[in-house]
Amino acid sequence: MLRHRPRLLGGLLLTAALVVSGGASHAAPEDALMPLEKYTTLKGRSLASAHRTRLLQFSEQVYNCLPWLDVRPGGLGFPRARDSQDDDRYISTWIFVDQREDPVFAALPQERRVSAMFSRYGVDMLRRMSALPDVIEDGNVAGLSVVLSWLKPGTSRPGRQAVNETFALFIDKATLPEFLAKRVSAEEFTIRAKFTLFDGLDPVGRVPIEVWEDSFNSTFKVRNYDPPKGITCP
Repeated sequence: MLRHRPRLLGGLLLTAALVVSGGASHAAPEDALMPLEKYTTLKGRSLASAHRTRLLQFSEQVYNCLPWLDVRPGGLGFPRARDSQDDDRYISTWIFVDQREDPVFAALPQERRVSAMFSRYGVDMLRRMSALPDVIEDGNVAGLSVVLSWLKPGTSRPGRQAVNETFALFIDKATLPEFLAKRVSAEEFTIRAKFTLFDGLDPVGRVPIEVWEDSFNSTFKVRNYDPPKGITCP
């Protein structure tokens, strides 16, 4: 089910040349959950069943409190890291950032675009997922993951298929709270994390990234928009 959410009026020129546009259709909260039939192991299915209510609540929070982001349909669940040979499961959210074409952002090297996107949106989403203690403390959850997709600059042209850049990061659940509490440095965090970049469908692999503080995702408010009654935004 799709419905329209508020448009971000006029666009927003943001730090690190990130410009968010709006007006797209967004999947409803229940559509964001990874379908049970997509899990290939008993551990994955058990986690999805046990924590369905909590994941739906989280999806509703993102949907109503962060209307400039879109959780990919089926993008919230317990996947394994790409090419993993074991069955370690991570609570993961796949976000699409509706990034407007911008010459400053386009001029950044690819690894700098990744760094900006992860610092702005990825760290905050990891922080929000870490506030789900009943999920995080489940012994079958190995860690947390965030996947970010955005339009690759220069690929949105009439008659051509647009290409996304996608960054997927997985981190163990012992390291993340230490990083968020600033007891583990950003450099050490990136060393411990598993991550890869995709250019369209083509894997680029690990790229050198930096992580810095960016409070936009936790402080920005859309003009003339209030969450529905009964929704509390942190």
